Amino acid sequence: MIVKKVEPLNVDNTIGRAISKMQELKIDGLPVFSDKYEGMVYLKGLVVRELDINTKLNHFIKDIPKFSEENFKEYNTLPYFEDDNFIGIIRLSDYLLSLDVDFDLHQVTAEPVIINQNETLGLARNLLNKEEIVLVKEEDSIVGYIDLFSLAKHIVPNRDRILSSDKLPKKDMNIRDFTESFVSVEEGITREELFELLRNKGFVVFNNKIITPKTIFRTVGVVEEAIKADFVGFDLAEGIYTDVIYNDLNKFADKVTKLVKPIEIKYHLRKLRKTGKPLYEIDGRIVAGGKVLEAKITGYGLMDLVQDLIDKLERQVMKLKK
Repeated sequence: MIVKKVEPLNVDNTIGRAISKMQELKIDGLPVFSDKYEGMVYLKGLVVRELDINTKLNHFIKDIPKFSEENFKEYNTLPYFEDDNFIGIIRLSDYLLSLDVDFDLHQVTAEPVIINQNETLGLARNLLNKEEIVLVKEEDSIVGYIDLFSLAKHIVPNRDRILSSDKLPKKDMNIRDFTESFVSVEEGITREELFELLRNKGFVVFNNKIITPKTIFRTVGVVEEAIKADFVGFDLAEGIYTDVIYNDLNKFADKVTKLVKPIEIKYHLRKLRKTGKPLYEIDGRIVAGGKVLEAKITGYGLMDLVQDLIDKLERQVMKLKK
């Protein structure tokens, strides 16, 4: 396997420092150390929400103790240790290349999410909380894409790397302002050429569909079926935001299934205020390993409440897994 040597982040670093470093290295995850290894921090957890970039990293660290192929179902970048000594990171694209597996390009594609270039940054953030890539169209033509690194460019200024909360982008910024050009590939591309593009670009377009390391991994790997989550009180209006909420909660249920084999996952949403600004309460319940894991969140922004609920439940799941 190809292990890439990187300088770890420190637990006292800010999320601005982490975003800047990952943007510089074009890597979506980095290990975090104090006097010992603490875990991994990922770009997705930092740029899909409006956060003060002077916030410390400790709230965003994922408990990933060691390299495991299983973890590639969730993450593109994993830590690698030898005899408890940190060596570097392994990217999914490099891992797949080392497997020497054969596959048909038609079998490793995924249907892209496509949005209009006049949509807002807020919508882009919500979509990228689930999707790796979002393609952007102008009228009927695909004109580019956005990904986590596209968002990061507008959070960390390149000129002087001064990181402050007033550098955060505005929610109403149009997607066209940070759309980038993608690479299309043809049938005859070699395996080595494909993986080189995936390392550098993160994805390619083939026959109007996308190929990423994850779409390849899902084809050559074995993915377990997740338990079906129970939703109570989610009588939300149909639309893109509702879809994102369901997708996030179902994706988390899938992750929990792989980690602790639950017998129940339940989400309950209540609207506490009928007039004025909506006030929500959302709670989650997971029954696994003979224990009941529960969390409750109350607040106004439903998208952020869902993510906060997932974060609280995830910490309990990881403790149970140990």
